[in-house]
Amino acid sequence: MGKKKNKNKVSGAVKTAAKTEKKLANKLKKELANLGEEDIAKVIAEIEREEAKRSQPTEKTLPGPPTARAYASLTPHPTNNELIMFGGEYHDGQKTIVYNELLFFNPEKGTWRQVKAPGAPPPRSAHQAVATPANKGELWIFGGEFTSPSETQFHHYKDLWCFSLADKKWEKVVAPNGPSARSGHRMALLGRKLVVFGGYADDGRDCKYFDELYSFCLDTRTWGKLTPSGRGPSARSACVMMPHGNDSLIIYGGFSRVREGRTEQTLTHTDMFRLCGKNGGFTWRAQNAGAFAPPARAGQAAAVNVHGGRGYVFGGVSDVEETEEDLRGEMSDDLQLLDLETGKFHNVTLRSEQPAQPSAQQVEESETPQETVKVVDEVFTMKLGGPSAPAPAAAAPPSPAAPRGGPCARMSAMLAVQRSVLYVYGGILERDEKQFYLSDMYCLDLHKLNEWKTLIEQPTLPAWLGSDSEDDGSGDSEESESSDDEED
Repeated sequence: MGKKKNKNKVSGAVKTAAKTEKKLANKLKKELANLGEEDIAKVIAEIEREEAKRSQPTEKTLPGPPTARAYASLTPHPTNNELIMFGGEYHDGQKTIVYNELLFFNPEKGTWRQVKAPGAPPPRSAHQAVATPANKGELWIFGGEFTSPSETQFHHYKDLWCFSLADKKWEKVVAPNGPSARSGHRMALLGRKLVVFGGYADDGRDCKYFDELYSFCLDTRTWGKLTPSGRGPSARSACVMMPHGNDSLIIYGGFSRVREGRTEQTLTHTDMFRLCGKNGGFTWRAQNAGAFAPPARAGQAAAVNVHGGRGYVFGGVSDVEETEEDLRGEMSDDLQLLDLETGKFHNVTLRSEQPAQPSAQQVEESETPQETVKVVDEVFTMKLGGPSAPAPAAAAPPSPAAPRGGPCARMSAMLAVQRSVLYVYGGILERDEKQFYLSDMYCLDLHKLNEWKTLIEQPTLPAWLGSDSEDDGSGDSEESESSDDEED
């Protein structure tokens, strides 16, 4: 009788890969032991177990504002005049803290309250959140990432959570065929469907970007992968994505990395696409973002005024070439409006920044022709487009608290519109290769457009405990081995 073949025989390549994985795992265990850290999967599982033990929701009014952070979600409450903040992270150059706090801001009282509810999600940043008024109000959260304090471990989530605003209770929604684990993606509500696009995942050895489009039906609680016709946006993270009505959305910009041989290049996108739904199907259409589209800029914050058909984009960072080998990040404090009907960007100039009392004729007969558009509703009329007011000359750098009466230049801030008021919270200010996480907050009445109002001041920058050079391995969780700030 012939010799039996072993169907379970493993090839040499597989054995080698397995040995390599085992060595890496043992090396990581030793590093974690030296740092006093547990395996990140165990940490997350333990957090979920502890949160599940909570039997009743509790809430308390905070004595002051929340801590400094970036990559949190700031969501308009679907029924009340409140903002909902969840998660985010803080980094001081040495240690990273990731939050799972659920906070509610009352603009009328200027107060914050924290709600601790049964079954809360584990901490995360660079996730996405959407609120809907259905069932007396729900907050939906998908994906994101968790970083260990030493930043030696990263974990991307693929979980979906629903928080009942009426019952104050979390639910982990388990449904097959959803997106893979990721952060830096975008999520929007179209009718009764959550639409998820893009993002990235990094396991420390390989970083992958996504161009997939998924939808989650809130009625049937099922995931489906959408396959629109036409050419759509390439794989990317951290793009601007804004819904328009119940069957259309706009995607602009984003960030990705492209590997060419052994080298890797970063790419900040400036293209725009519209997803159009019709007769049960979807189509991608490329669009021209207009003469006032932002330059190649990453880390922009975006929010939609759903009642006005307008989106707002604030801040971000651009790469400026100083030499052939060195790039410098230039932060922005620009506020721009995106007309969701036309897909065109327009500059927003506040009345406090305009020249002193120009006549209507002087404005219209300016020697420099500029593309303008008038936005009119029952409350106000404003003219958009044209150059922003020139910044006054200054001998010293502006204070981080409130230059020109508003938020200083920053990236990865939280932005939201509630009842025609635009709110900005936190973000990251980069100076001298140091990254400072901010805790200030501002608001702007979009009807009056007079000036920014300071809600939370930040007179001084937080302490930076890391090295002055990013080459030493310091930086926040999206800037070290796993990823970049631009990716989220």
